[in-house]
Order: sequence, then C-alpha cells, then structure tokens
Amino acid sequence: MKNLSKLWNLNWFDVVKTFIVIIGTSVFGSLIPIIQTGTIPTKPQLLLIGGTALAAGFTYLLKQLGTNEKGEFLK
Repeated sequence: MKNLSKLWNLNWFDVVKTFIVIIGTSVFGSLIPIIQTGTIPTKPQLLLIGGTALAAGFTYLLKQLGTNEKGEFLK
C-alpha cells in the first residue's frame, strides 16, 4: 500500500522521507569521504555538507509536491 499525497499537497510521510534524504545525503554523500581522508571536517566543510543536504531535501519536497496519489509526476 502506497501512502502518497495528492498533487500539490504533502503529508507527514513525505516529510519523513525528506529527512531520510537529508540524512542520507549528508552522511553518505559528503561526510564519509571527508572522514576517509582521516581529517576532522572543518567549519566550511560542515557548512557545505549542510547546504547540500538542505538542497537535496528541498528538491525532494518539490518533487513530492508535483507527484499525485498514483505516483505520476505533474499529471
């Protein structure tokens, strides 16, 4: 059973999935390569990680807004 919201609406499930995207983006996409180099991330690097994660989350929310209850984009 899919828990999809109507076109141009969001539900709590969309918000939860957005947080998963934010966490996944920040940990797997940015933080792991920095840690693998053996250095502690600097403040500019952490700000870049945060900005990237927020941009990914915002993009995902926009995608969810444009998806209807059948999973079709902008239909």
